[in-house]
Amino acid sequence: MIKILIFELDEYWLGHLRTLPYELTFVRSEDEVYEQTYNGNFDFYLFDFDVGFNALQSLRDYKDETISIFISYDESFKAQKKAYTICDDFFKKSVTYIEEIRIKIDYYIAKYMQVQEVIKYNDIYFHTQLHHLYKNGKKITLTNLENELLIMFFKNRGKYIPKDVIYDRFNITDGTLRVKLSNLRKLGFDIQNKRDLGYILQ
Repeated sequence: MIKILIFELDEYWLGHLRTLPYELTFVRSEDEVYEQTYNGNFDFYLFDFDVGFNALQSLRDYKDETISIFISYDESFKAQKKAYTICDDFFKKSVTYIEEIRIKIDYYIAKYMQVQEVIKYNDIYFHTQLHHLYKNGKKITLTNLENELLIMFFKNRGKYIPKDVIYDRFNITDGTLRVKLSNLRKLGFDIQNKRDLGYILQ
């Protein structure tokens, strides 16, 4: 799973950033940035330019070369010139920038991280790392649970998975499982249920 460290204080934009389909860790101070980067590894940093510049500068001084993206209201040449001395990309905060960031992260993943695990199922292409489906050329973003369920089904394709195994693996109720499986079936996945045996992806 792609892991992103996000340093942003604006609650409005935090709401939008939480929709990104990756494993997200949010921090609200430079000290938290240093604590998180010391204790764990991240694939990307996504920082507000105004509050995160000094933190990223310090990380760069310690030879941390993690792919980093700044976001800002200020798109002036001066701001971008300063940002690009240490970051890999820069986006102006706008109604479309979340999707733009998602596209750019996908680009970096494919180019630099060699994440190429794509499964073809009928007319569907399933990208297990990015939580994306492509059906008839249209991109569909899955929830984390839907993504993990599909991975489980593909690893056990043609075999029944007992309900209790699924419940225990994801700590979910029968109702939640039914909803998620209904969503996957609507996308075109032939998931069958047999009493006392469980679920199977044909």
